[in-house]
Amino acid sequence: MRKQSSTNFENQQLLHGLCDGALTLSLLSGRWKITILGHILQGVTRFSALKTAIPGITDRILALQLQELVADGIIEKTGPQAENNVPGYTLSGLGVSLQPVIEALAAWGKQNREQILHTD
Repeated sequence: MRKQSSTNFENQQLLHGLCDGALTLSLLSGRWKITILGHILQGVTRFSALKTAIPGITDRILALQLQELVADGIIEKTGPQAENNVPGYTLSGLGVSLQPVIEALAAWGKQNREQILHTD
């Protein structure tokens, strides 16, 4: 989150006004956001389950990324679920509308993985 009085914030707002793709990418940017959303799409909704499903992510970063996704209206925190009365996360209407975008990004990555990761 940038200060609204900063030059970076003003530039970001200008860019978002000029390019809808940049706006979309800014909502999904963050090392783990697409991975988190992919797991939520697959039904992994509790913090501990997301933590287990995403090796390498720290509790702090997972919590921050989830907070940002909630703040941006992409996911919603749900009421307590079965085990330990712990809340979970679900896609909001806005998040559901991102499903084809996330699936298209995943398909493109799968199709081009070898070419992208190929090193001589």
